[in-house]
Amino acid sequence: EMCIRDSSYSVRLPASNFAPPYEGVSWLGPTLVTPAIIGAYLWIWTGFAMVLIGAGLATLPRDALEAARMDGASEWQIFRRITVPLLAPVLTVVFVTLVINVMKVFDLVYIIAPGPVQEDATVLATQMWLVSFGGGNNQGLGSALGVLLLLLVLPAMVFNVRRFRRSQR
Repeated sequence: EMCIRDSSYSVRLPASNFAPPYEGVSWLGPTLVTPAIIGAYLWIWTGFAMVLIGAGLATLPRDALEAARMDGASEWQIFRRITVPLLAPVLTVVFVTLVINVMKVFDLVYIIAPGPVQEDATVLATQMWLVSFGGGNNQGLGSALGVLLLLLVLPAMVFNVRRFRRSQR
């Protein structure tokens, strides 16, 4: 129990007011936090990838698949030699989009990782926020991390823009 005295007044606060802070979910320690974040990320983005891949599969020319079957190709050969090459543009869009999103993921890491294991689960975007606003109060380092993040994402963006322009011709 804590007591503050001033001439004629005294304030008494119960010891329960000073309980230790919430330390997060106990089972989500350093070994499980990264797989938990990966699982959540996959759960969120699988629908996006499946819709695009499903649309790409719907546009595949059926005659090419039938011709391969008539020539005696197995389903694995058809998949590997016809389906995947014809789906390459769609798979590239999905892959590049997900790579860009993985590099700038912030919310999942910040929300899922409890305080004690935040350092074990940190990514560049989370680190940028933490050093700038999350108690670090070092906007210079946060800005440098932001520029580094931009430089890492830039090649994927340039690749996407070039591929898009090629497809427009």
